Amino acid sequence: MKKIIQASCLLLAFLFLYGAAKQPDLQPQDSPAEGENPVTITWFVAVEGYSKTWNPQGNAADAKVFQNTGVNLEIKSGDLTDLDALIATDSLPDLITVEARTAERFLLENQGMAEPLEPLFERYAADVNIPDSMKEWYRNEDGNWYSIASYYYGPERVNQEYGGYLVTHNNNYVRSDLLMQTGMSMKDLNTKEGLLNVLRAAKSLTYKGQEIIPFSGWWTQNIAEQFGMKTEDEDGNYLPKYRQPEWMEALQFGNQMYREGLMTSEEFTESLSQRRKKMQSGRIFFCSGYSVIQDAKEVLYSRDKLAQVYYAGHIRGEKGNIPNLKSVPSGGWTVTLVSAGAKNKKEIAQFISYMTTEEATLDAAPTIGTETYDMVDGRYVMRDSVQQEFEENYEKAAEKYYLNIEFFVDWTIVQKYQPVSERTDSKGQAGNYIIYDSKPVEAAETVEEDSRIQEIKEEIESFYSGAEIEILTADSLESCMKKYQETIARMEQMGLKELEAYESQQYQEAKKKLKGIKK
Repeated sequence: MKKIIQASCLLLAFLFLYGAAKQPDLQPQDSPAEGENPVTITWFVAVEGYSKTWNPQGNAADAKVFQNTGVNLEIKSGDLTDLDALIATDSLPDLITVEARTAERFLLENQGMAEPLEPLFERYAADVNIPDSMKEWYRNEDGNWYSIASYYYGPERVNQEYGGYLVTHNNNYVRSDLLMQTGMSMKDLNTKEGLLNVLRAAKSLTYKGQEIIPFSGWWTQNIAEQFGMKTEDEDGNYLPKYRQPEWMEALQFGNQMYREGLMTSEEFTESLSQRRKKMQSGRIFFCSGYSVIQDAKEVLYSRDKLAQVYYAGHIRGEKGNIPNLKSVPSGGWTVTLVSAGAKNKKEIAQFISYMTTEEATLDAAPTIGTETYDMVDGRYVMRDSVQQEFEENYEKAAEKYYLNIEFFVDWTIVQKYQPVSERTDSKGQAGNYIIYDSKPVEAAETVEEDSRIQEIKEEIESFYSGAEIEILTADSLESCMKKYQETIARMEQMGLKELEAYESQQYQEAKKKLKGIKK
């Protein structure tokens, strides 16, 4: 692969970035026997912005994992270029975590660098708590299962009996204190014209001497889905997103916001971390996408109790269609593989088995943490003292209670124990929006190995990312649409129709696979 060759050339410059009481109804494993020597597991995490310093002596969450597994973790992080260097130099650690749809995952699986997991668990940890449907969804063509996904949603647990349900991150949020200053209401945020009027009013506001950014978190697909964009027609045929009327409507809407100064040019160049810092500082009035707010709204609130960020529903398009929202990647966010050359495979299997237990899952969940809750009537209830700590200083409390190892988290387990007040599925059930299982779309958009289709996909996506900025920043609606038509024409020259045919085939195959899993 080109990236591996490049990584080898960069090798000389490469540098690594470097027990609690039992809860009712949950069953942690026993602590390691006294006198056992701890085992160190090495782990590389190829996730942007991730870092973790393992410190069981000073961190209660780390201490609990160590107590229950007898394992020390040596965690290093970096990007895919760093992982490529490890692959090229045969220097893989015991565990490797990557985002689920990266080419590196398929390379590790297909080139004998990953350990088949079913024989490993059958031998050392038969009680590992992983849904069978995950094994089937990730089963390689060679018949083996290699990848353990975080935040996987499978039919065994996405049902009323177990308590899991699909969720979406395609939501909008607003500063309620600033909204009050505009004299408008939450209801005004749910239509295009209403939102534009609110954003125009917010543009003149300031917060602690800072100019307010009316809108942040632009992602065309999010807005198109809010306008009701479908993934398939009435006959079940796949609908490529770039050609859908809601996609064009979203581009027009974004262009209008940009031309009116409601969305800044920084929107198209800044990183997610930079955007979150703006949220923490209180500059953002309205944003789309949960990834923008996450912990940032909590940090802001801990600094200013009046600065609250609330869920603001979705924007209806011209046709008033119900928002049709893709679920969070239901096939999983990251996958973790065991290196074929790993030492201490017994301890690795038992560590993973522990991390997939229900108690360890709650401990690792980023909104819960270790030693933060009590079980009441089968639901976790956050302790008042812990909530106060988070309100007083969110960052300090997070450092104290959060494990920051969520690469085995199954969110359906969290949902099983959620207090009713925290469940987020009720809005969709009431008909405010639809959430569809994202697995077939994820499969349609995944190219597993070097091929002509991969080259076409990379060329088109690279071209479109730049072209879309020109579309959104056009000086008129007419120019916006002209640039859009020119962009589609250029993408067709690059092979867009061939890519769409491939995606359609992948989509149909994934639907068949998903149907088989549900049976």
